[in-house]
Amino acid sequence: MPKLGNMIGVIFLAMVGCRSADVSRPQAALAPASPTNITVAASLSAPAIETKEVELVSGIENEESIMTLAATRLDPIEPPPQPVSLLNQPVRESNFNLMDSISTGLAQNPDLVALRRSEGVGIGVLGVAETYPYNPFVQVRATPYQDAPAAGQGTMYHYVLLMQRIELAHQRQFREQNAASSLNQIRWSIHSAELQNVGQSARFYFTALYQRDLLQLAEENHQNNLVLKDTLKKQLEAGQASEADYEIVRIDTQSTAQQLRLAKASYETSLRDLKRQLGLSPETDLMLADRLTDLQWKMPTLVADGGDQPCKMNDPEMISHWAASRPDVLAALANVDAARANLGLASAAKIPDIQVGPYYQRSRDQSTYLGFQLQMDIPVLNTGRPLERQRIYELNQQTVVWRQLFRRANLEAEAAWQRYRIAYDNLKVSGLDQPIKTPEALEGLDRQFRAGEVDITRVVQARNSIIQNQRTRLDLYNELSQAAADVITSVGLPVEDVVQ
Repeated sequence: MPKLGNMIGVIFLAMVGCRSADVSRPQAALAPASPTNITVAASLSAPAIETKEVELVSGIENEESIMTLAATRLDPIEPPPQPVSLLNQPVRESNFNLMDSISTGLAQNPDLVALRRSEGVGIGVLGVAETYPYNPFVQVRATPYQDAPAAGQGTMYHYVLLMQRIELAHQRQFREQNAASSLNQIRWSIHSAELQNVGQSARFYFTALYQRDLLQLAEENHQNNLVLKDTLKKQLEAGQASEADYEIVRIDTQSTAQQLRLAKASYETSLRDLKRQLGLSPETDLMLADRLTDLQWKMPTLVADGGDQPCKMNDPEMISHWAASRPDVLAALANVDAARANLGLASAAKIPDIQVGPYYQRSRDQSTYLGFQLQMDIPVLNTGRPLERQRIYELNQQTVVWRQLFRRANLEAEAAWQRYRIAYDNLKVSGLDQPIKTPEALEGLDRQFRAGEVDITRVVQARNSIIQNQRTRLDLYNELSQAAADVITSVGLPVEDVVQ
């Protein structure tokens, strides 16, 4: 009996010592997580956004505001701070240029902020995969009461069994590969969302600039018609103009008033879309610092990865290089790696695990047994082949998804590149990239009309020609800006390579 107690005590101390060693041993350092303001391919030389890292307490963010059922106490607990609604914030003015809009969108867009939190989950999954999942177990059995009268007085029967499960096919490395690939997929997905966010922020910003210029053009046109209408009204009262001319100008004035209201509504809609994209309150007074026609538009030069010489503009191979490095394509490639790791894990599962450990027994006739016990499954009914076949299909599926996504990215990049090149060439060929100057022959039309030297028809035609020319110039710049947003999103070019 003392030997049994000593044996149990030794096993218990060994187990406690092993666990204490695991607790006191420092954990392996994980790869540093990507910062909140990740620099994507579209980042500029804009001022960096300072993001305060969340302080982790016991691995839980803001641990005091999290309460589970297991941690419920009778002590009073302060409720977590309620989120402040943006709708209740006072109106504040914000002066934004292109880079400010992109930076604010990366930092405050609600979808992007929520998506970045998935990286911590991926890091946690990787930590689980790096931990061996099986603990040793001990089994003790004793029979203090034994009824064997014919056998005489004996010793109490007891045995102690300590076993550990061992994976023979190195399944742990496949679990680690799967978790690492999943973490890569999460990070590339975050980068992809950031790239899309940059393109969308630029697109909404360019649209707001375009609508503001249209609004200013509509205001100028309507103001000119009001002046012309007042002049004709005075001439009509003096008998120097016909009623038909006055009605023509009055109808034009009503039309420009409607156009002005429509332009104002379109501009306000574009501002609301931009605020929503940037995560700003609808009550924020957003002021645009740029003008669409004042931005410096450039024709980017595609350079191969690692190359020193600029490539041809129409070289589709260079477009393929950029498309292959798009974050969404790399995220799909990470899914392929994860599927390959799952296949390796399924193949390794075909080899059964073993359970082995020392065995000690003392029978009632005082016989002592000391040895080992081994246990394993016999793969007869379930050989693991069906699961392996499923993983093969999943790997093939993810490979096809990656290839087709790369093909689609290549087509999108080529289409976006051609659209931008055509828009850039059209603006240069039109000669409207420079400010429009009113011809000298049309500058004195208003003065000649007031003096009664020219007809109202010529004045209206001249003004319509000038307005149409200015509208065409704005349309060319708008097409170029929208094409630039497509290039940033589809090709992944940095913004500073396209516009400054």
